[in-house]
Amino acid sequence: MPRVAVAQIKVIDNVEKNSQQILKFIDKAFNRKADIVCFPETCLNPDHENVLDVSGHIKEIRERCRKKSIYCIFGSYIKSGKKIFNTVFLIDRSGRILYKYKKVHLWKSESEDVSPGKTNKVIETDFGKIGIINCWDFAFPEFVRNLSKKGAKIIFCPSYLVDYEKDEELLRKIPLVRAFENMSYYISCDAYTDETLSESYICHPLRTLKIIKKKEGIMFEDLNLKEIDSLRKYYDLPK
Repeated sequence: MPRVAVAQIKVIDNVEKNSQQILKFIDKAFNRKADIVCFPETCLNPDHENVLDVSGHIKEIRERCRKKSIYCIFGSYIKSGKKIFNTVFLIDRSGRILYKYKKVHLWKSESEDVSPGKTNKVIETDFGKIGIINCWDFAFPEFVRNLSKKGAKIIFCPSYLVDYEKDEELLRKIPLVRAFENMSYYISCDAYTDETLSESYICHPLRTLKIIKKKEGIMFEDLNLKEIDSLRKYYDLPK
C-alpha cells in the first residue's frame, strides 16, 4: 500500500523561504516512509503578478526527491514565453519531472494574467495510476471523472482556496463527494495563509480519513488500492 503525505505548509510571498519549507517537509515525509508528498497550489511562487525564475529552486527540489527516493507534487506560477501558467509539477523518485500540469480551470482573480492549460492525463507511478487536478478544477466533475475513467485510483488536488467565505461549508464537502463519485482516494492540500481556507483532506470513497485545519502541518495515510477495485465493482464503475 502506498503511503501518502499531505503537507499543508505556510505559503508567503518569498520564493526562497517557500522553497526551504518544501525541502523541509520532503524530509519529514521521507522520515515517515511516505511514497509521495503533496504540497499546495503555487506554493513555490504564489504571485502571478511577479513571476520569478524558480528554475534553481525546482532543481533543488528535484535533487532532494532523488536523494530521498520520494515522489513530490508542488506548484508554482511559471512564465513560458510571454504566457504565465499555473503549473503543478510531479517529481519522481529519481528526481525527474514526470509530469507538468497546467491548470485548465482558472479562478477569476488569476484569469486576466494567467493562461489556461488545455489537457490533463493520468500518470503511471511505481505504486499505481494517479491523477492531478488544481484547485478550481474540482468544480468541474466530468473533468475529474475523466481521470478515474482512465484508471486513476488516487486524485491529488493542490489548492490555494481564497474568496472562500460564501462557500466555506460547501468546500468542506467537496473532497468526500469527489472521492465517492470517482471511487478513488481524493487528496486535497490547501495553503496555510491568512487568506485561504487552510484545510486539507485525505478521503476514502466512503469516508474522510484525515484533516488538517487552520495550521501548518503534515499528515500521512496508507492507501489500500485493492479496495478501490472492489468498490468500483460493487458500484458498477470502471476499474
